[in-house]
Amino acid sequence: MIYEYEGVTSAISLQPLGEHRYRATIGEREVVVTAVPFEGGWLIDLDGKRLRVYAAARDRERWIQAEGETYPLTVSTRKRTPGGRNSDLTAQMPGQVREVFVQAGETVAAGQTLIVLEAMKMEIRVSAPSEGRVKRLLVNAGDVVDRGQRLVEME
Repeated sequence: MIYEYEGVTSAISLQPLGEHRYRATIGEREVVVTAVPFEGGWLIDLDGKRLRVYAAARDRERWIQAEGETYPLTVSTRKRTPGGRNSDLTAQMPGQVREVFVQAGETVAAGQTLIVLEAMKMEIRVSAPSEGRVKRLLVNAGDVVDRGQRLVEME
């Protein structure tokens, strides 16, 4: 996904590596982190530090709280740069797929809701980061997903 924070736009992705480990890519920076579910949030080991992290979402807004500091993010409506790779949309936290609004091959608009997840009693809308086409759906309504799990392949 592409997010905006304090006027800076960055692509952020999580790739599951197994055993609660993820490759986190933020812009050009890449780190491997361990993230274990903990009391409604996550215990994350990053650069030798253990952080308690919580997340919430509403529409295009995201809030990440780490060690008492809150970081507001906005899902960007900016398009990827030409020559960018296909976009895989992933689950931002573990949950259950409640609704799927699109089919493979369908053309979608930037910001259009594709899937609704339910996680920690919150409704999380997974939206198209830009105008494009749904290449492949990887989940169905009722599926339980893990954080970082691929949900939709876009092109």
